[in-house]
Amino acid sequence: MPDSKWMSLSKVSLLAAVFAVASLHAQLPAKDPVRSWKTTDGREIVASIQTYDGEKVILREAGGLRHELPAGLIIPEDREALVAWRESQPVKLPDTVGVSGPSLEVEVVSEDEASGRFVYRTPHFEFTSEGRLMQSLLKDVTRNFEATYELLKVLPWGIDPAPESGDRFRALLVRTQSAYEEAGGPKNTSGVYYRSRQMFIIPFESLGIRPMGKSFSKSSDYNSDTLVHELTHQMMHAWLPLLPTWVVEGTAEYTNILPLRSGIFRLSAARSGLRDYLDQLKRTGGVPEPYPIDQLFWITGDEWLNLMAKDADEAQRLYFTSYLLVYFFMHLDGEGDGARFIRYFRTVGKTKREVEAYRSQVAAFRGADGRVNWPANLPPPKKPEVLASDEARAAFEKATLEILLDGRTSEQLFDEVRSAYRRYGLRL
Repeated sequence: MPDSKWMSLSKVSLLAAVFAVASLHAQLPAKDPVRSWKTTDGREIVASIQTYDGEKVILREAGGLRHELPAGLIIPEDREALVAWRESQPVKLPDTVGVSGPSLEVEVVSEDEASGRFVYRTPHFEFTSEGRLMQSLLKDVTRNFEATYELLKVLPWGIDPAPESGDRFRALLVRTQSAYEEAGGPKNTSGVYYRSRQMFIIPFESLGIRPMGKSFSKSSDYNSDTLVHELTHQMMHAWLPLLPTWVVEGTAEYTNILPLRSGIFRLSAARSGLRDYLDQLKRTGGVPEPYPIDQLFWITGDEWLNLMAKDADEAQRLYFTSYLLVYFFMHLDGEGDGARFIRYFRTVGKTKREVEAYRSQVAAFRGADGRVNWPANLPPPKKPEVLASDEARAAFEKATLEILLDGRTSEQLFDEVRSAYRRYGLRL
């Protein structure tokens, strides 16, 4: 199977006027003490943090003088304090997030009838389609691309989506299932994200796109679920190696089940999205039996892929249970504030930053032949423990899972999950 170790599968089944729409009822940030901040251009600012959004920081001196500057201008040692401050702030999700505007413009990079390749570009994406998309379809697809980007920025998982390389995320939309499989898509799937290729592939039929003359338009069963699912994997690209498969797929299911209309996700309506999802399951064969979570927690990407290939019903159970767990940790666990799930992501995020820093240091001494030529007079950086071996990776997953269990056994956790969903009329 191509790149199966880091491949995430979907369930079987603007340049102008782009802005985030958020009806935000924010809590006051925690008060930050005054401290010294050093910049890469040699300045020192004695001030406290007023705001930091991952890209820009506003510092205020005791006398009131305000400094607004890119976070990249703060020296790396002090940027850790920025991250710690941001993670200490109370979390309040906006009611809605997405993109809107009277007209959403998309740059047409190229349209080649002969080769059947049509390339479109938005602020954060460049994607290739094997057919010309009619204006209404193009508007909807690109709006959902950008809306998912905005969604992943505000969810309290700390994703801060950015392309691994280049200026934009990339995708390929292909006409047929056979073309999808020829491009590397596994059989019996409706979409795939390849981490090694940094792009996702989706066949037209998974979206409900039909031909109309020489172009393509929405059909009566047009649906953007698969698109949002694979976009979520792409936004979480740098996180995938450190997350168990059930979290990778459960978070993508969570986002594609959130109510989405005209480029706007309604986060405050996550519960109605859950109910619509359960109603749909009841209409199309019934609610599946949950997958045993003590097994689900430890399924690898390869094992997940093999289970999907062998049995569609088992695949549905995997996705169903992963989504139920993510929704539970986001909205039903503890005080219903997602505290354990947020703490889990913050812990994983700390390790992710350590891995990225290590790889950045190593890359600085990697030659054109791919080998690392470390100077003899310079001690090499310490490799993060999680990269040491498969056993170390398994130990990391076990330690971070304990954040979610928080003293509970798998059986006790599932008893709480059952009890919580019983209020929704769902008996597990």
